[in-house]
Amino acid sequence: MMYKAFFSLVRAGLWGISAEPDLYSGLTSTQWQKLYRLAQTQSLLAIVFDGINTLPANLHPPRTLYLQWAAQTLQIEQANDRLNCMIIRLNDLYTTAGLHPVLLKGQGMAAYYRNPRHRQCGDIDIYLGEDDQSKANSLLLNAGARKAGEESDKHASYKLEGVHIENHRLINRMNNPLANYCFTRLVSKWYPHGAEQFIGMPTPPPTFNALYIFLHAFEHFLGSGIGLRQLCDWCCFFERRNTEIDGPCLCRDLHRLGLFRAACTFGYVAVNYLGLKPECLPFNTAPYRHLGEDLVKEIFATGNFGKYDSRITPRPEGYWRGKWHSFCHAMHRISYIYCYAPLEASFYPVTLIKRNIITQLNLLKKRLHP
Repeated sequence: MMYKAFFSLVRAGLWGISAEPDLYSGLTSTQWQKLYRLAQTQSLLAIVFDGINTLPANLHPPRTLYLQWAAQTLQIEQANDRLNCMIIRLNDLYTTAGLHPVLLKGQGMAAYYRNPRHRQCGDIDIYLGEDDQSKANSLLLNAGARKAGEESDKHASYKLEGVHIENHRLINRMNNPLANYCFTRLVSKWYPHGAEQFIGMPTPPPTFNALYIFLHAFEHFLGSGIGLRQLCDWCCFFERRNTEIDGPCLCRDLHRLGLFRAACTFGYVAVNYLGLKPECLPFNTAPYRHLGEDLVKEIFATGNFGKYDSRITPRPEGYWRGKWHSFCHAMHRISYIYCYAPLEASFYPVTLIKRNIITQLNLLKKRLHP
């Protein structure tokens, strides 16, 4: 009952339709708190609040909770405004220096929502290529940013005026080496001059973006878990841009990367739970019902980015004990995720070991050459 009521509010918030009133008649304060918690763990607070406001006033949650929800929605709007202003500023900073920044996911996806300010935002991810990432890093530091965490082989993280920014030298790295080679080739086909001027900073072209948004979601699904926000991003993107997406090309690329089955499974949830019209997708999701139903259960078990997974035991103290704990958790997820994308799951342990070796080598270099 709670999940049915929750999805009705999500669909209402996404598409501007009315939630089903019969689902909320007689809901107790405790049940409304559960709905609030679901919206929170899935990073959909403002979207669900929009859905609530399609209901008659007498079916709204208790006043105290309603006001709390409204306050959270206002904070999300303000956070989006800060990020949007920063994106324009960063675009000017980078392009003036002759760089070619491309906005990845995040705020680029918010533009496709019915109310862009109600997508729960996080950081700003910008792709600059392998040659120009270091230049962008210097520009950020000169602008007053400070480093935020260790630099990885994919990106460097900074904080500027409270906004988390990641400068990417790689858009993504797949675990399967052959798939990673194919993905790199796909990027080279459009970067740097094939990006589209859609918002305050260029974004990837539609067909590639449809692939990348899914790939990013699946990467988190494989590693720790995802929330519905990632699928809502994909839904809103397809709803707005499906006529500009080369469907046969997208399906061909998904097959080459070994992700077609996983994409169809995500599509099943998008159509059957989030209300995306089936004709917006270039593939048939009906054969993937069983995997799709399992995916929904997993999404609610893990929450956004796996932050709310109560099945995970606390990470033990000590560096190596902690690493072993994380590795064992990853192995457990692989056994579950294998049916969605066998090759990508099979190569995941290799990626984890390789990343750890690289991290240790970098730490050793810092000790030897402080």
